[in-house]
Amino acid sequence: MKSSRLFIVVIIALMVVIILFEMNAPARFNWDDHSQSYKSKQPFGCYVMDSVLRASLPHGYEVIGSDFEQYIGENAKPVKHTFLFTNTFEYFRPDTNFLKMIEEGNNAIIATDYNISYYDDSTEEMGLGYKCYSNNYYYDGDYFSKESLSINASYDTVYWESGEMFAPASYPINSVFCSKELILSSDYRILATLNEKHKNGSDGEVDTVAGIRDCGKGKIVVVSMPMLFSNYGILNDTIRPLVLRLLSQCSDLPMVRYDPSLMSEMEQDEQEDSPLHYLLANRPLRWALYLALTTVILFVLFSARRRQRVIPVIKPPVNHMMDFVKRIGGIYYKRHDNVDLLIKKYVTFGNELRTKAMINVDDYDHIDDELQSLSTRTGIPFKELQQQIYDVWRATNASSINDKRLQQLIDAMNNILQRINI
Repeated sequence: MKSSRLFIVVIIALMVVIILFEMNAPARFNWDDHSQSYKSKQPFGCYVMDSVLRASLPHGYEVIGSDFEQYIGENAKPVKHTFLFTNTFEYFRPDTNFLKMIEEGNNAIIATDYNISYYDDSTEEMGLGYKCYSNNYYYDGDYFSKESLSINASYDTVYWESGEMFAPASYPINSVFCSKELILSSDYRILATLNEKHKNGSDGEVDTVAGIRDCGKGKIVVVSMPMLFSNYGILNDTIRPLVLRLLSQCSDLPMVRYDPSLMSEMEQDEQEDSPLHYLLANRPLRWALYLALTTVILFVLFSARRRQRVIPVIKPPVNHMMDFVKRIGGIYYKRHDNVDLLIKKYVTFGNELRTKAMINVDDYDHIDDELQSLSTRTGIPFKELQQQIYDVWRATNASSINDKRLQQLIDAMNNILQRINI
């Protein structure tokens, strides 16, 4: 076979391989999708979770939407169920029929961070007996994002209290999930908290994240971490055991998850395919793609017959990194924004400490322990090291700092990093 024909065959084969690869390439995750929809395969959707629970729960599992009314009121089904309400619970408000349904023997697992039912002694029989509010600066509205899970990558520990079904256990969970706390009425028994209840031999305050109470013949379980009940939670090896423990509190009945997205018959299918799938699904774009591929193939066929020319020597690109650094430095010099420059330096300083010494100076809850470890590592006295870090914190929150003070704070951080490297 002539070399020109071999070249053509190789190019066509490579194009076929690229097209097949693009058609089967998975779509990128959309971290902004917090719908917990039964169709969503995104991290905070529920497609995977619903599939796993449907296959594993012994008494059955299903997702419902507009047909929820058939489970309450006078025409309710005689078979009792456990109802799971996730963050989409904002579309539904409990009423006397709902409470009556629970008292007759149904169960409810309410995993939501919306303030649906405030506890009030005067109207206890009409409410669910709990209140949910924010207690964590990591929480960003009602949304989670990839940046929140990565940039604020600190962890809280959820402690499971001892009970009849499970032994005590602890689960480290990203702080973003633990942004809400429950206030429960006296009818509730605490299932999980963010603090050990009996630490150092004495009772202390706890941040409750899950509780259970009896309501007539049924039970109500409330959880302040709704996004655990998602694809992300069921696939995470640390979170999954906690989710299964919560579901097991009411696993003696068939489980039903309420998803309002089922109520919309006009809901469009989520766009989860690769870009090439989208092109092939639309006739004008599909023919435009075919025309482009045909043009490329013809170009390759005709170009392969042309005489090969000497490839000129191309100079390697010039490294402009120093120019970039000088330009950034010039900008800071002109603006004279010492506070912003100190903040940038402190972020770099904190990253190097986490990387080289496994010390997190941004863990404000355990800052003394972290500074003690840093003092042991560097040989700098604890008080002196604590004063240096606190000085940097105060300076980053100041309106302005002079050049001499900026140099002192940067030299202090450089001295700490140099001692760690030694």
